[in-house]
Amino acid sequence: MPSTVVHVAFGLLCGAALLGVRFDRRAVVVIVAACILPDLDTFTSLVVASTHRAMLHSLLAPGLLALVFWHGTARSDWLRVRLAPGDVPRLWTGLFAYVAAGIGLDMFTALGVNPLYPLVDQFVAVDGRVGYETGRGLFQSFVEFPEPETGGGVNVGQRGSTETVHVASGVDPSRGAEEPGTERIFPVVFRGWHVTLALAGCLATWLGLRDTEASA
Repeated sequence: MPSTVVHVAFGLLCGAALLGVRFDRRAVVVIVAACILPDLDTFTSLVVASTHRAMLHSLLAPGLLALVFWHGTARSDWLRVRLAPGDVPRLWTGLFAYVAAGIGLDMFTALGVNPLYPLVDQFVAVDGRVGYETGRGLFQSFVEFPEPETGGGVNVGQRGSTETVHVASGVDPSRGAEEPGTERIFPVVFRGWHVTLALAGCLATWLGLRDTEASA
């Protein structure tokens, strides 16, 4: 399970790459906020059961924000005139970080995310392999198609709905009320690649801010 630290690090890495010399402290604030926002549904899960990885991990949320940004900056000026110079690319980069770092990383975990909640209540986990084997050629296991004789539907990593799936967090470890003494785990880094990504994000942020301030 990638922690908020890992989400933020990946988002900052993306921001430094996308914004270049426009990657400044204001951009860092926008990107950090965008990466933290999805994980706030750990708290909505206390109100609406099992909506962690659903309420704010739904792609409908950034989709709606993208529509607002596009209308307010491209179709009209009602949003653009209220922003500081350079805020438009910062907002779009923050939205990219929301989707790629805030939602995307969680989609590759065991229980995945609920990407169309509440329109479609189904957790989906992207898990599989793509490769080449000398005996059978190219292969992939991300999408599994049923055998003709067995029937059934296509499997794209469905895990179940909020009625059957509960993604544990330190805030809401289990469905319903917790027993006294319930263990609460708040991850920081749980995998070696988490450390690599966190360090890469910190380094990219430091170098990006240094170059931006030097060129100012």
